[in-house]
Amino acid sequence: MVTLLTESGEHEATSAEPSTEALWCSAIDTRQATGWEAKPEGLCKGDVCVPLPARREREFVDGGRINLAALWRLPVLFCCENNLYAMGTALDRSEAETDLCLKAASYEIPAWPVDGMDVLAVVDACRRAGDAVRGGAGPYFLELRTYRFRAHSMYDPELYRSREEVEAWKRRDPIPACAAALRAAGQLDDVALATLEREVADEIAAAIAFAEAGTPEPVSDLMRFVYAEPKAS
Repeated sequence: MVTLLTESGEHEATSAEPSTEALWCSAIDTRQATGWEAKPEGLCKGDVCVPLPARREREFVDGGRINLAALWRLPVLFCCENNLYAMGTALDRSEAETDLCLKAASYEIPAWPVDGMDVLAVVDACRRAGDAVRGGAGPYFLELRTYRFRAHSMYDPELYRSREEVEAWKRRDPIPACAAALRAAGQLDDVALATLEREVADEIAAAIAFAEAGTPEPVSDLMRFVYAEPKAS
C-alpha cells in the first residue's frame, strides 16, 4: 500500500494504480516506478515523488535508482536521512567516501548537505529543492545529516558508540531547538506549547486505541500488493 499525498488530502492506492500525485511509501522500486509514472504526460499538478533511501541500501549505494532518475529526468526528490550508522557500523568504517552528496552528484544531479538537526534548515532545503523539481529541473538529492539517540532495536547493546557521543548529539536535539527558535520569534509560548503537546498525546492515544480495538489482517491478504493487481473493470 502506498499513500498518495494530494491537494485534497491522502489517498491510498495499490501498486497497480499509476500515480500522478505526490507519493510517500517505503519501497524504493515502487517509488521509482511512481516517479516514472509522474513523467510529464502524467504529471498534471506539478507534484513530486519523494523517496527516502536508507544509506546502506544497495539501491542507493550502487546509485541504480539515482542513475535512472537522472537519465529519465524524473521528478524525484531523494532525501537521505544519514544518522552516521548502519545499525551498528559507523559510516567511516564502511565507506571510503563519507560525503554522500558527492556520490549523488556523480550522477550529474544537484546534491545538497543539510543540517538534519535544524528543522528550519530542512524545511528551507526541501522547499527549494521541491520547487526546482516541480519546475522541471529533474531529480535532486538532499543528505539530511542527523543522529539516532536511541538503540537501533531493543536487542542493540550500543557497543559501537560511547555515551558521551550520544549525549553530545542530544544537546542538539531539533525539537527543543526549534521550540526555542519559535519562542525567540514570539511565535510560541507556554500555553501554545502545552496545547500542542496535549493534542499530540491525544492523537497518539486515539491511534493506540484504534489499533488495539482492531482485528488481525486475514491470512488471505498475506500476498496482496506483492505484484500489481488488475483494476476492476
